[in-house]
Amino acid sequence: MKRIEVYFLSLLLFCFSIPTFAEQITPHDIRFRLSVNNVPYPTQTNPYYLSHILEVRIFRHLSLDLSPSEIESIVDFMITHASKEHPNQIYLPGYENDSELVIGFRYIEKEGDLLFLVVTNFNVEKNKIDTSDFQKQLATICQVKSNRFVYFEDLYSDKKATEYKEEGKLLSLANLYLMDEDPNNDDLVEPLLDKILKDESKHPLEKFYAFLTKGQLALIQKNLALAEEIKSKSNVQLNQLKGEDKERAEYVMKLFSKELETMKVFQKTNNKLFKV
Repeated sequence: MKRIEVYFLSLLLFCFSIPTFAEQITPHDIRFRLSVNNVPYPTQTNPYYLSHILEVRIFRHLSLDLSPSEIESIVDFMITHASKEHPNQIYLPGYENDSELVIGFRYIEKEGDLLFLVVTNFNVEKNKIDTSDFQKQLATICQVKSNRFVYFEDLYSDKKATEYKEEGKLLSLANLYLMDEDPNNDDLVEPLLDKILKDESKHPLEKFYAFLTKGQLALIQKNLALAEEIKSKSNVQLNQLKGEDKERAEYVMKLFSKELETMKVFQKTNNKLFKV
């Protein structure tokens, strides 16, 4: 994985070196910069994965509480226009005083793998917009495979799977199967979650996470009615938790609720990505 990270850092500057753009503006002051010579690389991908990665790896660190409609627009723009040849951008004017937040993105190909790179002009060390050190800029990289975007740390590993099995970390194993690049092991997720839920020795917070992970699986499968049902039942479990456990559960519930509403927008707008 060091190979990917080194290559990743070497491309940060390239994501911001864009000469001329045709510009589109949304009503939410989230603006899209499309390279004039852009050649989109066609991908058919489940929008849940990129929505999740952006929310957890990018927007949260920028303290951006975007609406489900805004997230749907951003994900749609990225997947529709992302290119191997030309980086494109999303930017928010006035994000920090008079400075605009820039989110650059593009595909790169490395040794047969299709990678997706997202880079911002936000310095995570200084906690402000600053491009003086590209290695400190907020960014993420994932692999595109089997109709899903996979965060590089979530790629399947026999070593991790064996470790989780030996240590009895069933929730970690379920999450590995759910978020990795192999759709064939998704069928292993629900039995692992059921095992946690039936085990009386498991902590209530772990059971809450396991049950909500069933909702995450429903979102991936685009079974929004089931996801809504799981959300309602999860609220009952949430109210039984206390202290720090409840605070942690509330954060995850908030994330799940937003992801559910985001997928509803993909469905309501009849977005082609919802059919993938």
